[in-house]
Amino acid sequence: MAETRFIAPSWSDIEDMVSRIAEEVKRRGFRPDLILGVSRGGIIPALLLSDRFEAPIDIIGVRFYKGVGDVEERPHIVQDVSTPLEGKRILIVDDVSDTGHTLKLVRSYVEERGAGEVMVCTLHYKPWAIYKPDYYVEETEAWVIYPWEVRETMEYLSRKLRGEGLSLGEIHEEMRRRGIPDEMLEMLGAGETSNPP
Repeated sequence: MAETRFIAPSWSDIEDMVSRIAEEVKRRGFRPDLILGVSRGGIIPALLLSDRFEAPIDIIGVRFYKGVGDVEERPHIVQDVSTPLEGKRILIVDDVSDTGHTLKLVRSYVEERGAGEVMVCTLHYKPWAIYKPDYYVEETEAWVIYPWEVRETMEYLSRKLRGEGLSLGEIHEEMRRRGIPDEMLEMLGAGETSNPP
């Protein structure tokens, strides 16, 4: 597995980041008619922003990632929006602009359906992404483990590292070295140092 660093924002960190997005969106004078969360990672930030703006929420499903750093050839929409978009001010929300392909697809999709003004916001932005959101809270090169995807990410990483021949103890140490907090390791049993009987 290529050397990948990780960061793991807490629920409190996410709340703070969403507050910063809301403040910036308001500062720019943008009043969304609809918050559009990109599934799966953008659903929770979109829900929190929907509450802050007292605006309805809808979800668009896009499939691109198969695992950590493992992507399909191109993203594709797997769940359409249920709300008419024509003439509406749309705030598109996702957790991260990693490659940027997903957000580029969603923005084009929304504009093709006649949306009025469109703004795209994310919690994180990767400097190599082909699409830069209108606003993001933090730039990082690390893989971000969001609180809503801990189990999924930990199981994927554990399988990858086991495939490289690492023991459970070595997996624990490797994950810790790359920045994964101990509480995440313990939560999923990745901290065990010997094989079960």
